[in-house]
Amino acid sequence: MSISIRILKAKHGDSIFISYCTDESVFNILIDGGPSATFKSGPSDRIKGDLCLLLDELKNKGELIDLLILTHIDDDHIAGLLKAFKAQDYLQKMVKSVWFNSSKLITDHFNEKEIPQNNIYINSISPTTSVQQGKNLETLLEEIGCKRASLIIAGQVIDIGPFKFRILSPNEEKLRKLLCIWPVDESSAVTASANTDYSLTLKKILENDRFIKDTSIANGSSIAFILEVDSRKLLFLGDSHEDVVIRELAALGYSSNNKLEVDFVKISHHGSQYNTSNNLLAYIKSDKFIISTNGKRHGLPDKRTIARILENSNGKICFNYESVCKSILLPEEEEFYSRFEVLDKEVRF
Repeated sequence: MSISIRILKAKHGDSIFISYCTDESVFNILIDGGPSATFKSGPSDRIKGDLCLLLDELKNKGELIDLLILTHIDDDHIAGLLKAFKAQDYLQKMVKSVWFNSSKLITDHFNEKEIPQNNIYINSISPTTSVQQGKNLETLLEEIGCKRASLIIAGQVIDIGPFKFRILSPNEEKLRKLLCIWPVDESSAVTASANTDYSLTLKKILENDRFIKDTSIANGSSIAFILEVDSRKLLFLGDSHEDVVIRELAALGYSSNNKLEVDFVKISHHGSQYNTSNNLLAYIKSDKFIISTNGKRHGLPDKRTIARILENSNGKICFNYESVCKSILLPEEEEFYSRFEVLDKEVRF
């Protein structure tokens, strides 16, 4: 038995691949697909990104995606998947089941009228997910016979394949806020830094540190969960809001005195200071804290988030881009580089 996890180079977004292998079988999970370039980019899409290379590898081995999880609607999580669904011989032929809290599932849950503007379409000349051109993703999934889960919501415990999922986010309050025309990929100073705080020392940052919550509607709807398999626990936070996660962890019996011990944590929202609080970190014990971003958008990760993790844990902070790892600390802070790690191709358990 082996578990391997790849944090794909998904530019400023997220794309994570998990594979559980035994002598008899393989079960593969793909979480998000990053922005469109994570699949292909360049003239006529001739440059293959990490997602395309991964799918090519799976095809060559005769493997499929047993579960695809679209955590939420932001472009840096969903656009690569939409491009891979559009491409011939890729996701349309490879995905067996999908988790996606679509507009229809949400409006049905609350007995509200559908909001056509929120339908997700495959073919689009726009990089956003709101342009209504091409085939509705839900229609496509139905046509290809892909199994669809019902609404994914906090408090659920879901067994699929060898895995157990304990859903931490979103809750009903956050989903109810999506009963509107969805805004496109919010990136204001409220949800992410416009400039880096890397010129500040860790000590200066922690002086009078005050947590300000993320107010992004899309991020609040993000699917987050504890993933359990065999004796392992992994925490995937998507872009979720910390207050919802804390509430669910408390409901499961965890606290600062009874921490959730996990093999690794995928930190929320690419290391934004508005999604990782000292209160949340007090609930978690882990050897690895993963941050997925190339640092090219919104000044992420925030050094304030790095400072909070260093202050509240003994674990390593892991990056999927070496350039980000090298850019955060000041020369006089070199002692903390021992707490940093650049991820290799995959993490194995």
